[in-house]
Amino acid sequence: MAQSGLNSGMSRGLHQGVKSGLSASQLKSGLKGGIISDIWDKSKIQDPAVIASARNDCPFFYWNADNLTVVGGNVTAIENLLGTYNPLTQSTISSMSVISDPAYNSAAVFNNRAAVTFDSTDVFSTNNLAVPSMTNTSEMTMIMVCRPVSTSRSVLFWKKDVTSDPSIETIGDLSVEFDGNNINVVFNGNPTTETATYRASDPRILNHWIILTVKARLSLPNGIGSSIDIYVNGMRNKTTISDTITSLPRVAVSTWANGYIQFGNSNQTTGGTNQIAAGFITEQWMNESEQLRVENYFRWYYGYNF
Repeated sequence: MAQSGLNSGMSRGLHQGVKSGLSASQLKSGLKGGIISDIWDKSKIQDPAVIASARNDCPFFYWNADNLTVVGGNVTAIENLLGTYNPLTQSTISSMSVISDPAYNSAAVFNNRAAVTFDSTDVFSTNNLAVPSMTNTSEMTMIMVCRPVSTSRSVLFWKKDVTSDPSIETIGDLSVEFDGNNINVVFNGNPTTETATYRASDPRILNHWIILTVKARLSLPNGIGSSIDIYVNGMRNKTTISDTITSLPRVAVSTWANGYIQFGNSNQTTGGTNQIAAGFITEQWMNESEQLRVENYFRWYYGYNF
């Protein structure tokens, strides 16, 4: 047998063995998909920029730090790489503005990719209702590649109806934060006195590049706790800190009321200096297969280091 054929057979045999073993153990995570395929099977990878748009659950916004306008080392403009919009819910493409002067860092991430450093005043924001917002849907998934480094409370992502902080006042308000050690997701239910806080804890979060996925919806299809989910590097990582959300219906009957969708920090928080390399939002609660394919894209883009 030719040496190349032997190597190919051994490699695929090893991957199949890992796949079979993980399947037998019923380990369901993004790690499984990343290991078994090495992403040579393109059915296991999805570039967020080319996801179909003519659906009411289409992607809302996608950016990465390799496609920003930079002047003098600071980001001055952000582009929505989707290049299109959902005609069922929007009349034009979603856009964001750059607030303050987030710093551009070339070759800051694996595979020589760029990142953005957000201090306590830096934000990428939809600027209230001046541009399309997710007001016609009741689900969302946010995936970002980030490096949390702040030693005090800081915000990585907001989907809120007000700018005040730490106010969570409107049904569906969502804040994804870092407290110096953990990722905390704060979500407001119905009525506004019902809130939930969930936490992702892992020693590999602080000062490490991670793929962070947060899902939210205005419903409780599987009872209390099923309105939020959190994944770190494809692994479900969710601990309940508190949850008083009980009155959301099993099937959503209302839609988001969000004036502000933001990546970065806020001038009303104390922490900063977190880095984000990419951010993706879609107007749906992605199933595991859809989520895995997008996460696998980021694994490939950043050189298989997650």
